[in-house]
Amino acid sequence: MNSFTNRLKKNVKQLSVWAERFPCTAYRIYDRDIPEYAVSIDFYAGKFVVYRYFNAVLQERDERHFVDVIEGLKTVFAARDEEIYIKERQRKKGLSQYEKVAQKTALHVVTEGQLKFIVNLSDYLDTGLFLDHRLSRRWVAERASGLRVLNLFCYTGTVSAHAIHAGARQVISVDMSQTYLDWASENFKLNGFSPVQHPLIRADVLAWLTEPVQGDFYDLIFLDPPSFSNSKKMKGTFDVQRDHLWLVEQCMKRLRPDGTLFFSNNLRSFKMAEEIINSYSVTDISKKTLPPDFRNELIHRAWLIQRKKDV
Repeated sequence: MNSFTNRLKKNVKQLSVWAERFPCTAYRIYDRDIPEYAVSIDFYAGKFVVYRYFNAVLQERDERHFVDVIEGLKTVFAARDEEIYIKERQRKKGLSQYEKVAQKTALHVVTEGQLKFIVNLSDYLDTGLFLDHRLSRRWVAERASGLRVLNLFCYTGTVSAHAIHAGARQVISVDMSQTYLDWASENFKLNGFSPVQHPLIRADVLAWLTEPVQGDFYDLIFLDPPSFSNSKKMKGTFDVQRDHLWLVEQCMKRLRPDGTLFFSNNLRSFKMAEEIINSYSVTDISKKTLPPDFRNELIHRAWLIQRKKDV
């Protein structure tokens, strides 16, 4: 038995116990633990997504070791070829991670807590459920009861679903992709939630935030923007490092005085603007939002931003 299979067995033994306790049926079972095996593997209730990380220097060696990866999955899980989905991870800008890479439409349902979510294992680089934000969703759920919640760049609505299930008074979800809003709607239906009571709004978030507030205040705002976007649906481009100050300030205008902005992004070089640090109470909670199935501590960063209290 090779080193990859041994590591995979060890990971699964530990993580399966944790996942059952959480509970969740979608989690990462291998995260580039061994340099020679440069892949990440996500488990989705009996299905597997293998992300290959392209490296021109190691390409030949990677091809040899990739055989071990597939054989390891078959050895440890008795996985069949049709249960394994292989995707290429390369550095890309913009919204390429959300663009279609196949037309197989392999839909599958997974659970997280008491909720069910639809994942697409084949058609996009990402599946519709960001596994690294599992604890972020739990953070929202633990605080959402009775609150009015705004979820910007809502993607497939998983954060919104957790807030609704936790008893949020109302959840507003905004994204400019009709594809993902339709997906969010299906997630809502799967869990018995009403998109009438909890609207799904199609809009460019940046343009939507320029609209007058008119007393439309929220207790909690969840803001997890892309690092960069040049979508044709937007006017201009979005760069989280360049534009986050404006974005945060627009969100703070929509918060109630004692409200909280949960702000996160996955830009490794990101540095919070000094204006935000000086103007608001900012708490870095990144470590508290990183789940045990991810080895990479830079997979995302997260902050709580609130108005400073009068002394």
